[in-house]
Amino acid sequence: MKQQLWFVAVVLTSMAGTISAEAADKFPPSWRKSMTNDPSTNFFLKKYSAALDDPAATAVRNIVLARELGSECQSSKLNKAKLKAYGDSTLGGLSPDALKAAAFQTGVALRGFDYQDLAHLCAGIDYQFGPKGALIAGAISPGKGEPKRRYDPANPYIQLPEFTGQ
Repeated sequence: MKQQLWFVAVVLTSMAGTISAEAADKFPPSWRKSMTNDPSTNFFLKKYSAALDDPAATAVRNIVLARELGSECQSSKLNKAKLKAYGDSTLGGLSPDALKAAAFQTGVALRGFDYQDLAHLCAGIDYQFGPKGALIAGAISPGKGEPKRRYDPANPYIQLPEFTGQ
C-alpha cells in the first residue's frame, strides 16, 4: 500500500511539472532564437520595416502596427502624442480617397498577420518603435518583449482593426 501511494505521488508530481512547463510558454520555444531586436535575424522585423510601394500606405501600416503592438505586447505603452504627430506629418495633406486607398493597401499588406508575427514584433519593438525606432521613434515603450496572451495553435490569426484615419 505504501509503495502504491509513493508511485501515485511521483506520477502526480511529474505530471504537474509537465503541465506547468507547457503553460509557462507563451509561444513555441523554437521561435525564441529568432525573436531578437535585430532585423538580420528577425525576419518579421525586416518584413514589417520595409517600405510599401505607396508612402501613405507605409505610414498607415506603421500606425496600425504601433497601435497593435502598444496594446498587445506585455508592459508596452503607446505614446499617443508621438503617434498623432507622425500621422499628422505623414497623412495630414491626403484627400479622403487617397487615405482610403492607403488604408486598403495596408489591409492587403497585413493580411495573414498572426501570432508568430506579433511575438516577433513584440521582441523587436525597440527596433521599430523605441527611442531611435526605424518606423516611428519613441512611439512605444519596449515592455517585456512578449505578447500579453498565450499562443493558440488552433486560432493563430489576429484580426487587426481597420484604419479609419483617426
